[in-house]
Parts: sequence; structure tokens; C-alpha cells
Amino acid sequence: MSFLSPWPALVAAAVAVPLLLLLYFLKLRRRSMRIASTMLWPRSAEDLQANVPFQRLRWSLLMLLQLLVVATLLAALARPVVQTGRSPWARVILLIDRSASMNARDAAGHSRLDAAKAAAEQLVQRLGRRREPGELMVVAFGSSPQVYSGFESNRQILLDAIDSIGPTDEQANLDAALALAGAFASRDETVDQPPPEVVLISDGGVGEPIQASGFSLQAGDLRFIGVGPEPNEAVDNVGIATFSARRDYQDPGKVLVFARLVNAGPQPIDTTFTLRLDGQPVGVKSVRVPAASDRGLGETSITYTLDLSGPAVLMLSGNRRDDLPGDDTAALVLRPPAAPRIALVHPGDDPDPFLHGLVEALQPQRLVVLPSQPSNGDDEALRWSSDEFDLVIFDRVSPRRWPSIATLSFGAAPVGIGRSPPSDPGGRRILSWDRQHPVMRHVSLDRLVYADFGGYDLPQDATPLAWGPDEPVIAVVRRRGARHVLVGFALQQSNWPMHVSITVFMQNVLDYLTLGGEGLDSVGLAAQPGRPITVRRLPEARQLSIEGPINATVEVDAEPEVTLPNFRRVGLYRVRGAAPPMDRIAVNMSSDIESDIRPRRSLVVNAQVTQASTAGAVAPLELWPWLVAAAIGLLVIEWIVYCRRIRG
Repeated sequence: MSFLSPWPALVAAAVAVPLLLLLYFLKLRRRSMRIASTMLWPRSAEDLQANVPFQRLRWSLLMLLQLLVVATLLAALARPVVQTGRSPWARVILLIDRSASMNARDAAGHSRLDAAKAAAEQLVQRLGRRREPGELMVVAFGSSPQVYSGFESNRQILLDAIDSIGPTDEQANLDAALALAGAFASRDETVDQPPPEVVLISDGGVGEPIQASGFSLQAGDLRFIGVGPEPNEAVDNVGIATFSARRDYQDPGKVLVFARLVNAGPQPIDTTFTLRLDGQPVGVKSVRVPAASDRGLGETSITYTLDLSGPAVLMLSGNRRDDLPGDDTAALVLRPPAAPRIALVHPGDDPDPFLHGLVEALQPQRLVVLPSQPSNGDDEALRWSSDEFDLVIFDRVSPRRWPSIATLSFGAAPVGIGRSPPSDPGGRRILSWDRQHPVMRHVSLDRLVYADFGGYDLPQDATPLAWGPDEPVIAVVRRRGARHVLVGFALQQSNWPMHVSITVFMQNVLDYLTLGGEGLDSVGLAAQPGRPITVRRLPEARQLSIEGPINATVEVDAEPEVTLPNFRRVGLYRVRGAAPPMDRIAVNMSSDIESDIRPRRSLVVNAQVTQASTAGAVAPLELWPWLVAAAIGLLVIEWIVYCRRIRG
């Protein structure tokens, strides 16, 4: 224990203690009076014999209590402090964790961030009571650090800065926060001052360090204040750690939705999750999520399958409340399929007018009509580059070499595919077809009549889709990493243009051959909190209006692309003035680290283990309020003793 103001207390003691004792040394001076006899007052007669103003000091309970009151008040005036651990500090860099796990709430509804801010305010109050006021810097961090106050000794400014710290759903990046603190701390070393202390207030749920040896602090010493429940207390959180969507490779018209669920609690949880498509429920699944263990979170997964080829918004949500609501929901913005770039290759001078018009009606991004020309295989392969086209349609033209991009052929047999003539002249009908295949979905061939084609002699790896009287007439072949749909007869040699099923067939082929090229994870768009997002504005937009959990307005200039402010909270946002599909933005927590709300009480910093402590153990504790309270209690006791003596 040490004293912040010892000299004022010593001066006061030198004055107060002698005065108190003097009251007990002074003798009563009585006035002389003539009386008839003194025999009834023997004690009074003894007092009359004294000729000096002082008497012998007699100890009493009242004097002892009064001395204790004076001593207690003098000790309070000296401002004693108790310092546990290291020596007191004068400059502090305060790092307050405001990541997603700090939003976890206790039974009373208070978040860990509330507890962290209360601990920070306690440090500020203690720092301000010192004889030489210390200076404190306030920094809050999630995915990146933010300075809320520079080095400041004014308590009110510091308290206002701490109070203004808001929550985020970001993942804690302690490396970035310590790098910022180390940079400020190293400045004091250059001017021959001891580096400031770095005080971290967190539940310990931070991301993995960049270095294998642990976190690194360039200058200063780290002190760790832990908030949240004790490590042996149970927590309750089931969250969505992964939410993604992709198209089925075999059937690109179907969207496969995948979600990975995690449990941070010590018991398995039975719960239900609901998937919504544009706000409407499309799937409800019950699932048991295993309990967490020392090896990590308990986890399981659920999947959904949707028939969807256009844009949409998916939302997955759980039906139970837990300690951390930020990971109970997740969203995806399914982007619309990109319009394909199509090349139509035909014999002669003009393409089939019906086929040409039908392809134009599909609204491709680009349509190039090319006449067939003699060339060798290498030149032809370069001609059908994937950098130029997404789909090549061959009308009565057989390429000499399979292109490396998807193709659709009418009335042609590519290299390696045999054709057989019809067994008899005249029109022929489709006898059966695979109604389950994506290409033939909702396609009716009952009234289709074709001529001048018998059937394909397909290899074993080909997939027949429709059969005539002799052989398959429609099939799918995979060559050079691409899909190729073959129709043995030309449209001009059939009545298919007269039926609506040709339109359905062409749309199915387009989806099957081009949607599958989008990639496995590129269908659903989502971002993590704190990550920068860039959108393309509409030509007429002069500002972007962000609506969602956080509302904001962004002024734009002449540049077509605009970087939006960081989205720090999870949810679904609408950006008015942005070009689709970025006019809707889904922000999901998607972090195992933040969903694991079990508190940690140690961190490895500069290759040393730093254990968590309380705010009282970090900052010196002043005892004068307790001493003043004790003095008041002693005064009450002294008054009671005095009253009893008077009555006695």
C-alpha cells in the first residue's frame, strides 16, 4: 500500500492529535465559594488542593474512539492506494473489444460490451483520483481499430468517448489493434518516456494471430481484463456459421442451399430452421446440433434444394432465442443469371430464320451469326474461344473438332458421333423421352414429327434424352470439359417450330449449358461485417441511399463504381441508386470464432501467456472512501457511548 498525499495528512496529524489530547490534560478550574461544610463533598475537597491547570491523563473509551476517528480521517486525507501486481501507471492505451461475441447477453439482458464499458469507466474514475492525473487513450476494435479519444486526462471527455462506443457484428482482429497500440506506445520511447500500458478489455474471443508464436505488441506491456461469464459457466448459442448456395452441376436450374450450424453450449440442442425465398417460407427443417467440447464447437449441416433460375433473396433463420442473436439469421442475394454470349453457325449465306429469331428472343448478351467456313481443327478451336462465347449453336453444321465450350447442334453429327438413315421414308414421331432430365423438363414431344433422320449411334458415355422408332434422336455428350446437346434433325425438317415446346426446350438448354458455368459458390452474394463493398451506381444516380439495420447516404461523383461505408451490423440492406444485383446486400456474421461465445481467460502476447484479471487488479484502488465511511461509523459509536454516560 502507498499514499498519494502523505504530507497534508502529516501536517493535519501534527495539529489535530495534540489538540485532542490537550482536552484531556486540562484540569477543571472551579470558583471559590464559602459553604457551611465540605464533609459531604470529599472529592471536591481533593480537587481544591490542586494548584496547577493540568491533570494526569486518564485513559477512557471516549478518548480512544475519538483518537480512532481522527486517525481514520487523517489516513483518508493521505489517500492510501492498494496496488496489486505491477507498479502504478500514468499513461494507458485502452483497447475495448466490440466484436460480435461482445453482444452476447447475460440473464439480466446486459451485454459483454456493457460490462467492458463499465470496466473502462471504472479505470477512468480511478485514474482521475490520482495526485498526478494520468492520461488515457480510448481505442475500440472489431475487424479494425478505431481511436475514440487521444491521450486525455479530462475524465468527462474520456467517459463520453467510452459511452459513444457502439456494438458491431465484426470478427475481432486483435493483431490490428495491438499494431495500432504498439505504434502509439513506441512514440514515448523516442522522447525518453516509459511506454504506456496497454489494457485490453475483452471476452478473449479474438481471431487467430498472424504469427504462430502468438500476438505481438511492439512496445509497452499488455494487461488483460476479462469480461463475460466465468470459464466454468455454461453458455447458450446455436448459430449459422456458413450459408451458401450453388447450382446443381447436373441440373443448373436447381439451386442447392447449404448451411453449417454450430453449438457453443455444453448440451446438444434440438431446434428448427426456416428457409424463406423472397420472404415466403419454402422449407422448414428440424435438426439436432451436437454439444461443444474441448476440441471445438459442435456442428452439423442442413441442405435445401430449390427450383430457381432467376434472381431472389434467401433468408435462413432459427426459431429459438439464445445469448447471441447476431448469428441466428443469415441471408443470400441470388444474382440473376448472366446473359450468355452466343454464336450461331449456319451453312450457306443465311441462317434458319426461325432459329435465328428464337435465339434472339432468348435475349443473349451478344449474338454473332457466322457462316460455316472450311478450316482445320486447330483454327476452328481457336475460333470458338471461351473468352468470346458461352454457347455455340450449330445449325446443320458439324464441327471438325469438339469445342471446349458448350454447344447445341441441329441436324448435325459432330466428330465421333455416327448417324443412321431412317428405316423408311416419311415423317417419324418421338416414341419416348426422359422427362426428368433438366433439358427435357416440361417439354412435350407428343406431336413432334421429323424427317430425314434415323438416329444417333452414341458412345457409352453419352446420355440419350429422346428416342425415335430406330435410335436416340436427342442426346447429351460431354467432351473437352463441356456439355454438348445434339438434336439429330434440322428444325426445317420438322414441325417443332409450330409448337410451344421448342421455346421451353431452348430455355432449358440455355439454363443447362450456361448456368452451370457460373461456378460452385458464385450464385449467392453475401458479405461479412466490416468488409468494404463496392457497387456500380445507376447512370442517373447522384447519391446512394442505404436502408437496413444501419441507414446512411453516400454522395457519388462521376465514377461509375462507389465504395460504400463498412456495414458493421448483420442484416439485409437495400442500396437505392445502385445497379442490380448489388442494390441488395446481405451481411452475415459467418464466423466460428465469434459464434463460440465461451470466454477465454488467457492470451499469448510476445510469446508469453497473459492471464485475465479484473479492473481492480489493473488500476490502483484508493481506500479513502472506505476510511471516511469507517470514521462516520466510529463517530456514531462515540456518540452512543457519550449519551449512555450522561444518562448514567
